[in-house]
Amino acid sequence: MKIFKNKRNILLIIIAILLAVLVFNDSFFALLHNSLKMRNLNEKIDVLDAEYEKLNEEYNKILSGDRSFLEEEARVNYNMAREGEIEFRIKK
Repeated sequence: MKIFKNKRNILLIIIAILLAVLVFNDSFFALLHNSLKMRNLNEKIDVLDAEYEKLNEEYNKILSGDRSFLEEEARVNYNMAREGEIEFRIKK
């Protein structure tokens, strides 16, 4: 057999067979799928960590009795006004 005479050809055939086994193996695709899923979950964790930090900061402001923060929250989120103030609402 002339194909197997050259050591380089044998090496190329072995590499091609190994690559074919790796690429067409179900576990390779499962590994790829899990890797992508892990990346997406890590991105979600980063977003949730940032949201947690923001909420924790607001919680600490509420506990400390930060009057300017509490007043802003009452005005913006609950449409409250001080006594004697007139609230103007402008539709966008």
